[in-house]
Amino acid sequence: MKSEESMIAGRIEKLRLCRMRHNKWRCLSTAALLFFILHSSLFTFTSCGEIENEYSSRRVYLRFDNSLHLDANLMAAMNPMSSNVFCRIWLSSIGKLSFQSNQGSTSTVTLTASEQQSSMILGINYESGIIVGYGFGGVFYCYDAVCPNCYDKKIERTLSMNTTGIATCPNCGHQYDMTNNGLSPQGGKLERYHATNSGQTGTLIVNNRYY
Repeated sequence: MKSEESMIAGRIEKLRLCRMRHNKWRCLSTAALLFFILHSSLFTFTSCGEIENEYSSRRVYLRFDNSLHLDANLMAAMNPMSSNVFCRIWLSSIGKLSFQSNQGSTSTVTLTASEQQSSMILGINYESGIIVGYGFGGVFYCYDAVCPNCYDKKIERTLSMNTTGIATCPNCGHQYDMTNNGLSPQGGKLERYHATNSGQTGTLIVNNRYY
């Protein structure tokens, strides 16, 4: 009788131990799955955050058909073979759009009636405007022409540009490498906007409203 009871107790103990081991492995498997999901989500969020942080959230819009105006300064900046030619674009007066190349020349065009009716938003200050051009690796950049370091201090200063693609603030002295994502050795970077072009005599589109 006692031996039967001992056998039954032994079986019960084996079942209990088996369940404990099973639950342990199930918990470990669940923990591993949760870790994988969390790690994947964190990587995804970080990647998206990096992409979002690369561009400004400011509303900016310009659609300019250079086949109608053939502006030479803009043509040079929209040449993918030129990695250090940049062009500042701003509204110089009513119905007039000006273009300043970092190579030294400036030009102005008269906007068409339809262009004047479009809702142009040229960065922080329309009198400073935006800067477009190709950087290294064939990346087409569009930056705000106002120094972000000074703008954070409620001071608006238009950047100057040299022939190698370096933008300098006349107020604080910060320099920004326009060929390399607008980075500054003093820290920070230029505000960058989404922009595309369809060639030197094509259309420049800066559309930062829907991102």
